[in-house]
Amino acid sequence: MEENYNSIVSSGYFKGILKAVLVSLAVTLIILFLTALLLCFTDFPEVYTFPSAIAATVLGVFSGSSVAAKRNRPNSLLSALLTAFLYVVISFIIGSILERRVMFSLNTALFTAIALLTAAIASILANRTKPARNYNKSSSGVFDKIRKKSGGYRFNSRKL
Repeated sequence: MEENYNSIVSSGYFKGILKAVLVSLAVTLIILFLTALLLCFTDFPEVYTFPSAIAATVLGVFSGSSVAAKRNRPNSLLSALLTAFLYVVISFIIGSILERRVMFSLNTALFTAIALLTAAIASILANRTKPARNYNKSSSGVFDKIRKKSGGYRFNSRKL
């Protein structure tokens, strides 16, 4: 049992999580850069700065958590949540360095909650399986109800 656990953990599990976190950060930075350009060169109201930061966070965490969940299907929820948690920690560290102070606020808690919820949703959506479609040449059933008889078209024995 322990050998199986060590082989799973040591076989690149954390490397995959870190790659997913880097995907999350890259997507977030690209979206924030595009938002900054939009705010700088257009008459886009600055009121939408905070909602755009939340949207960038959601899209970044969603993309990274989806990558982590798809790479590790048996523990997809754990992988997605770990990716989101590391994303939050790294983002907090980067923000603290840029601000030159460490400060926990309501926005920090909101940011963490949004990231973890987004990761859980991404894990669920990443593991959906599509049912196999049967593309046979028979009719779909709608046309079975409408049959052409000698007296015209009939819909379940009523004449149209």
